Amino acid sequence: MSSLLERRYRAALRLLPSSYRAEREDEMVAEFMEMSGDVPDEVNPRPRWGELASVLALAVQVRLGGTRAAPRAFAWGEAVRLIALLGLAYQSVYAVFVAEVLLGGLISGDVPHFLDAAGPAERLLYTAESLAVLCSAVAFVAITRGHARPAKAFAAIGMTLELAGFLTPAVGRLVVGMNPGADAADTLFAVVPAVALLLGFHSDVEPRRRPWGLAMAPLIAGLAMKGLIEAVIVLGLQERDWIYLWLDLAGTSVLALAAGSAFALGRRRSPSWTLALAGAALLLLVVRLPLLLALYEPAWNTAAWSTVCAQCLLLSVLLGVLTATGLRALPPAGPAAARP
Repeated sequence: MSSLLERRYRAALRLLPSSYRAEREDEMVAEFMEMSGDVPDEVNPRPRWGELASVLALAVQVRLGGTRAAPRAFAWGEAVRLIALLGLAYQSVYAVFVAEVLLGGLISGDVPHFLDAAGPAERLLYTAESLAVLCSAVAFVAITRGHARPAKAFAAIGMTLELAGFLTPAVGRLVVGMNPGADAADTLFAVVPAVALLLGFHSDVEPRRRPWGLAMAPLIAGLAMKGLIEAVIVLGLQERDWIYLWLDLAGTSVLALAAGSAFALGRRRSPSWTLALAGAALLLLVVRLPLLLALYEPAWNTAAWSTVCAQCLLLSVLLGVLTATGLRALPPAGPAAARP
């Protein structure tokens, strides 16, 4: 008969994949029991928090494998890492607009709008959001240049600021009068890439050092978006709301995602890419759905609502196709042997 502590250790190890447990469970339990000593069941022994944390970290590392992991674990790990890059790139484009406001205020001497808001709750919300976006941009540049630790640090700071701004009671009361669904969706879009970065780039992953051109791509995209918006104003099309719904960050991301999905599906890219694009489609759909509900009012014209409806429909189709294609292309589950 196994002891109560041993059974609890085995229960904790169920966080690990079954193939990994088949090879190493008995050895790991023996090591835990040796470190714990002879503890009778009468004292209701439990694994220590540090041991549980180590098992959880190992589970993440094994399931989101690095270059030496089993093919299926490596594919899931790459998908999570790509979601981190895509999400941080999205935030980096947004950072271009935030930086313009800050630089414009410094040049003109005007106080940026998020620091000159009506009340302290608004100032806290806008300031936290702006700083979080800037931290995400720094994290993107750091990870694309192969610096995982600084990237994780800035991503964690940005995620903390975003959550603090959303969860503060004063701000919570403020957003009820605004669009709480949209605010929650934006927070989710900021938090998910940061979590993916923290989990995906673990100790078994050596981030690739990508060229500066890729690191600066969000800056170029943000400037191009600003140029398109200025062109719309010059052409006198600013009264047509549906045009802006294709030129804002989410709208242009929908178009970019559709083009990237067509390329990935046509070239039969790895399942990691299709699953990562599916994750991006889900996040964009979460961001667009609150706007779809908000536009369903007489004050908005039918063209604007129809535009957002078309975007949500396109994202839903892409989500289904990419998910199904990626899951079918995943390598079969196998032992936790190292990749060659």
